[in-house]
Amino acid sequence: MKAEKLYVNGSIYTVDDNNTWADTVAVSGNKIVYTGDRAGAEAFCSENTEIIDLDGKMMLPGFIDGHCHPVLAAHYLCGIYLEVEWDPDECLAEIRRYVEENPENETYFGIGYAEWIFDENGPKKEWLDEICADKPMMILGSSGHEAWVNTKSLELAGITKDTVDPIPGFHYFHRDADGNPTGHLLEIGPEMMIMDKINFFKPETIEAVMTEASAEYAAMGVTSTCDMGMMPFGMKAYYETVPAMIEDGTYMQRFVGCGRMIAEKGDTETVFAKLAEDKENYNTDKHRINFLKIINDGTLETRSAALSEPYDEDGSMVYPLFTREEMAEIGVRAAEMGLGVNVHGIGDEAISGTLAMAKAIREAGYDDCRITNSHCDYVKDHELELFGKYNVIANTTCVWHYGNPDMEKVIGDRQNHTFRLKTMINSGCRMGQGSDFPVDEFGREPLKGIEMGCSRQLFDHPELPVLAPFEEKLTVEDGIRSYTINNAYQMHMDDRLGSIEAGKYADLVILEKNIFEVPVSEIHKVKVCETIMDGKTIYKAE
Repeated sequence: MKAEKLYVNGSIYTVDDNNTWADTVAVSGNKIVYTGDRAGAEAFCSENTEIIDLDGKMMLPGFIDGHCHPVLAAHYLCGIYLEVEWDPDECLAEIRRYVEENPENETYFGIGYAEWIFDENGPKKEWLDEICADKPMMILGSSGHEAWVNTKSLELAGITKDTVDPIPGFHYFHRDADGNPTGHLLEIGPEMMIMDKINFFKPETIEAVMTEASAEYAAMGVTSTCDMGMMPFGMKAYYETVPAMIEDGTYMQRFVGCGRMIAEKGDTETVFAKLAEDKENYNTDKHRINFLKIINDGTLETRSAALSEPYDEDGSMVYPLFTREEMAEIGVRAAEMGLGVNVHGIGDEAISGTLAMAKAIREAGYDDCRITNSHCDYVKDHELELFGKYNVIANTTCVWHYGNPDMEKVIGDRQNHTFRLKTMINSGCRMGQGSDFPVDEFGREPLKGIEMGCSRQLFDHPELPVLAPFEEKLTVEDGIRSYTINNAYQMHMDDRLGSIEAGKYADLVILEKNIFEVPVSEIHKVKVCETIMDGKTIYKAE
């Protein structure tokens, strides 16, 4: 097979089983046909082969965002955007500015405030009423697991003191001493009760935002995205808009997803029935739906993560949505259907449920089922090694791995024992990374994730604290593998993606510098020169 393109004179880190370095890669069509030295590539060359001199630049497999929500982002990022660093006054000022500059809007929607800037009572509806009392307004926290609404939103959705919480103590409306909703919503259930009655989104903006996000991903070196679920209000975009955009090339990344999520116990049968259908209908190497997503707890910031000991802040206890026995039953059923399983597990008790499920799946003989626990914030000491034992992928977002004293008042010293990914890797675990876009806090660029995994400190802020324990700092190799071959494994496409080897798709990224050779604090500044997906350039720096 003759190569159409020959990339030469590069620092090519293949991410194969031996972490081999090469200086030449040959590409024919959308596949890699050779990786090695220039002399060995001659057999693949013809007079028509284009020779591309990398001039010492670094080439890696295309980055894979192993946990994101691009369809959800297309809905959420069409209005007010608040920075996670802002205090309440700054957030309110931006909300006011947006409303004043967009008086024609019938509704106002936003996202981005840091949940920990408020006390345990959360934000108040009256603060939004002062800005806009006659139109519904909804602002999501940075995690998407809590929301802030004004009185008009509660009125239009019919939410009163007599409204029953979807899952008391887990998915609920925060209330005052008299039982009246305060405007602070915890978790997806109450959010959906508002969104089911109020349309905050303009359909004509959805495709435009997704197109822009895909182009931004290309500029970051991302060639594949793993979509971790969508809410009911966005299913038309998920099942119709995305395939059409992939077909016409406006969505430029491979898309692996799950569609609907099990976020309440009553979702189980509906989700399984839909997945059985989707697995057959969406099954190409560019667009595939092949895993089950389970939400088993919330977040530490919203005080809704399931912990085995009470929250230091208020002594409250939160329990997982599913028992370990229920998790095992659901997981084995998914494995029988040939699905992977991805569990949102942040608190240690929720993660225990993931591991109990994994044990059941492996003991049932489903060794090839790809099991992922997303986020992995706080894991019990004795369960760290179980990720390797049961072959559970530990997906995390390393731009969250930084010292945050504000969280110590919420969970105490446990904050200094979070994100112990290095110990898990040393015990045989695969670590994957994802941005959780659009709730990515400090950006979805893979190079930021690689850097902060190594530093456990917020990029560009050497004066800020390093997240303990310090021995959990990752290596650059760990970071690269987390965005390439390990995420390809999660996608069940590691035989086709994730490393630069003959026979795999030509999904590649070219960086201006070798990130092994720059200071860790400079990794996020390294320029992406070119991104190649399926053998075609989808981004090239000017």
